[in-house]
Amino acid sequence: MVFNPLGPGLEIVWDIIAMIISIVAVMMVVMINGAIQKSGKLSSDVTRKIVHIFAAPVFLVTWLLYSGTVFSRYLALIVPILFVLLFVGIGTGKVVNEAFVGSMSRSGDASELLKGTLYYALMICIVTLLWFYAPAGNPTAFVILGCLAGGDGLADVIGRKYGGERKFGVGGAEKTAAGSIGMFIGSFLFSYILIAIFSLEYATFDIVALFLPILIISLVATIVEALSPKNLDNWTVPIAVIVMVILFIYLTPAWWPFAVLTI
Repeated sequence: MVFNPLGPGLEIVWDIIAMIISIVAVMMVVMINGAIQKSGKLSSDVTRKIVHIFAAPVFLVTWLLYSGTVFSRYLALIVPILFVLLFVGIGTGKVVNEAFVGSMSRSGDASELLKGTLYYALMICIVTLLWFYAPAGNPTAFVILGCLAGGDGLADVIGRKYGGERKFGVGGAEKTAAGSIGMFIGSFLFSYILIAIFSLEYATFDIVALFLPILIISLVATIVEALSPKNLDNWTVPIAVIVMVILFIYLTPAWWPFAVLTI
């Protein structure tokens, strides 16, 4: 249920290699989108959300590479921490990276990375620290980041394309009914697919039994996202998912037979 091609005694060495692979994989998502945005084939609004949609899931899938020792969690955690530091450096002007700015800002202003993009990376850090999948199997991380990445990302893309002029929202946010539908579909699909992938390692990830809980969590996350003030949904959506998981654990444990935390 863990991966270590180097054999016993070399788990840390392999985990360092896995960490490097993870960094490269996430960087590829950003760099490819930066090149697409620079070519003019897609707008910065779309490329920014493509990074938002795929960066976290790609990072999560690389968790399968780790050996599952006590150190694996902390070596995996280095990956989002490095991106947090990079975003702070770019956002404050201390680091110049046009591909990152082009991929993740709407206006081309590097300081935008200090808002939603930074919050996104910080949330990945928190999720990795508290719910890294090994050695204890727990699908909470996949639902949190499934809703945050796939759900919130598709909400913006679909909302801009099909939302029309009728918008609603609080605190300066502009939401649409089409965007909320995208949020619900994206949250469920990405959460469910990620759990299905990891169910190949963990028999406790019963994708049939988890169908209804994930559906309910996705609906709640959609409502919370629709009511979230501008630039705060990267916090409110994960918090809503965590609250729902805790409620399942204590009120309907058959729906969520996992620990609150894995740390």
